[in-house]
Amino acid sequence: MAGASVKVRGKVLALSNLDKVFYPESGFTKGQVIEYYRRVSRYLLPHLKDRPITLNRLPDGVTGQRFYEKNAPSYTPDWVKTFPIARSNDGSMIDYILINDLPTLLWTANLANLEMHPFLAKAPHVDCPTMVVFDLDPGDGADILRACEAAFLVKNLLDRLNLRSFAKVSGSKGIHVHVPLNSAVTYEASQPFAKSIAVALATEHAGFIVAEMPKSKRAGKVFIDWSQNSEHKSTVAVYSLRARVDGPFVAMPVSWEELHQAVAREDGRGLFFTPEAALARLAKSGDLFAPLLKLKQKLPKPFLQLMKDPPKNSPLGGALESYRRKRDFSKTPEPPPSRLGSASANGKLFVVQKHAASRLHYDFRLESSGTLKSWAVPKGPPYDLNERRLAMAVEDHPLEYARFEGVIPKGEYGGGTVMVWDIGTYELIDGNYWQGKLHVRLHGKKLRGEWILVKGRDRSGKDNVWFLIKGGSAMRRLSPKQEDSSALTGRSMEKIAHARDAVWHSNKENPQAALEIRRAAPALDLEDLPRAKVEFIEPMLAEAVSELPENGAQWLYEMKLDGYRCLAGKDKRGVKLWSRRGNLLTKDFAAVAQACAELPDDTLLDGEVVAIDHRGKVSFNLLQHHRSQAQAIRYYAFDLLVYQGRSLCDRALVERRKLLANLLDGMSEDIKLSESFAAAPADLIRSAKQFGFEGIIAKRKHSLYKPGKRSGDWVKFKVHCAQELVVGGYTPDHPFDALIVGCYEGGRLHFVAKVRNGFVPRVRQEVYQKLKALVTDECPFANLPEKRRTMWALTREEMKNCVWLKPQLVAQIEFTEWTPDGHLRAARFAGLREDKSAREVVREAI
Repeated sequence: MAGASVKVRGKVLALSNLDKVFYPESGFTKGQVIEYYRRVSRYLLPHLKDRPITLNRLPDGVTGQRFYEKNAPSYTPDWVKTFPIARSNDGSMIDYILINDLPTLLWTANLANLEMHPFLAKAPHVDCPTMVVFDLDPGDGADILRACEAAFLVKNLLDRLNLRSFAKVSGSKGIHVHVPLNSAVTYEASQPFAKSIAVALATEHAGFIVAEMPKSKRAGKVFIDWSQNSEHKSTVAVYSLRARVDGPFVAMPVSWEELHQAVAREDGRGLFFTPEAALARLAKSGDLFAPLLKLKQKLPKPFLQLMKDPPKNSPLGGALESYRRKRDFSKTPEPPPSRLGSASANGKLFVVQKHAASRLHYDFRLESSGTLKSWAVPKGPPYDLNERRLAMAVEDHPLEYARFEGVIPKGEYGGGTVMVWDIGTYELIDGNYWQGKLHVRLHGKKLRGEWILVKGRDRSGKDNVWFLIKGGSAMRRLSPKQEDSSALTGRSMEKIAHARDAVWHSNKENPQAALEIRRAAPALDLEDLPRAKVEFIEPMLAEAVSELPENGAQWLYEMKLDGYRCLAGKDKRGVKLWSRRGNLLTKDFAAVAQACAELPDDTLLDGEVVAIDHRGKVSFNLLQHHRSQAQAIRYYAFDLLVYQGRSLCDRALVERRKLLANLLDGMSEDIKLSESFAAAPADLIRSAKQFGFEGIIAKRKHSLYKPGKRSGDWVKFKVHCAQELVVGGYTPDHPFDALIVGCYEGGRLHFVAKVRNGFVPRVRQEVYQKLKALVTDECPFANLPEKRRTMWALTREEMKNCVWLKPQLVAQIEFTEWTPDGHLRAARFAGLREDKSAREVVREAI
């Protein structure tokens, strides 16, 4: 058998048995396998980088015996990177290979590792998957086209959750749907999310989808395998070869349109890619999976909550249990482990809190596995190289505790003053917590550089003795003023203790006493806040949700106003209005600018400019096209970002709102406070529909203002109007692009909307079957063609592309509002109404 010794980027590889046939049906050899991986490496390696790999070795090719190998072999070269991970059963370590470079990739290929199976997470954060994966596996009697149909169902459900998804053919007969996350999430959230999607679809499509493991239940159906979203499981990588007897084929990304065309043609042959076809496609189209490397998305909040309140028998539940036991959260104003904190986009969170409890010490905390691993350092962090300080491991804290600064009442656990002494992000250079060594690089406001945590031994037998050691290089010591100043507010320990602005007494026995305490709380001390200029700040954004949070004790609710997002600022130079993108709106809304001239200097508001119609309702159409016809143009302010030259972004929302309400009291009618409501979400939704609001915004009462971030601390719920409409035509595609709908006025059918949204592949096909029987040559709409070209209109030219129908079918259509010229805005298909007569469909009052 032929062999060769080659040098690849400075590493010598001894390649063996290059002419050995690995795929007998095609004659594809081991040498061709290695050459394929060399040529595809520029696309493949970014998707493997830092991901532990399970080797899938077939030394005798696809017809021989295969074995999976997790532990790096004893003969692994020292230049091959590995990462240790504890076994799930006995805690012993497995050294997984990391394929981070071309020499390692070719070395593993020479081991007959035909398939690349990486983790969904990256080292060192192996508990934090960067994506969710759904493996759609057709059972006996089903094929890849059936898997495509299932993939569209998954995609549609993900679309409704505002999550982008990407498809790849598995290289076998299945489809994989990937949902990139690249955000602070653990498997405690991602696996239940994946399972819930699978179970929901299996319930709704019981004759087509199955979410259970037994193969006996899969015949003729598609199994949605959600179980791969697990800490110790791996999934075949994009651009990996597959070990199929009829191969080789490649796991290849495809567009949703390609899957759609395959289903429409009822031909799945184009969904199998040989190595040469894969390389040619990559050269032409590039990496369709490149967005998975950077696209940041968040799972719905109920699943993120599982990271904070996991089951009692989960590792995370145990990690926080000692913290829960020591604190009575009806007394202690430290946050309970119930809300999710977030890591920075550039690394995980670290914080050092100066804590004057029974003894002054520093609490050193690192984000890990959804908690804050914590050590009490009596003398504070060391500055001199190799200097070490005692660090006693204490119970894990919830992530929210990282920004707690205030006073814990005496008599309660940890009673005393707490300062956020330093905060930032960290990188793990080497080691892990369970090995008893953590070598980290800190990027804080005070601490910058390398420190090492090493577990020690205590003669008394205690297991919590560690040492914090300065690594890398020495650091200049801080000045006395820096030592006694908060990284968040600049305050000293004395000022924090005096302010007591984070003290929260929950007195359930005597609500009046609690109210008196709140009234007696000290006013905001502006001198303690950081200075800020009045200039454009990227507005904080809200995440879309399918249901509103119910806990009124933690949330404020506002009506979602359908207007232009607008920052309003005033300084000595005058007033400026900025759009969400930073464009100036001052001249466009002169009356609003004039009203804002009454604001104090160096003040910046966030809010919405809206148009009010003759009925007193908000109208986006008037704002956009007919401002002169509006009864009023008003600015509704909902947040205060800068006040008298001081930034309020790091203060709680309730504090900002209280100051805003006082500020706007007695000002011009053209600038109003956007009111918050204390009501049940269901009541708010009914009111929003009744009064024509776009939806509801819910905000955490203690949320900070995070410029440019779409934070889960603010969420939005859209309310859609709906009514029945007659289907009078469609625009053709695969099988149709949009329904053309209308209602009767004076006995004649009038066109009102083109409806493109709201269809899943199955429903689209079902609707199309009903449309085919109603095709006619005559247009049923009396008001067509429309002369004025707008985004909603149907002109004579556009009508040439329409297929007309006998007006017999009735559909339920959701929308946001009627436009003044009789069209629907944001129309969406909700379903067919076979119980309704088409002739009875007229425009309904809203």
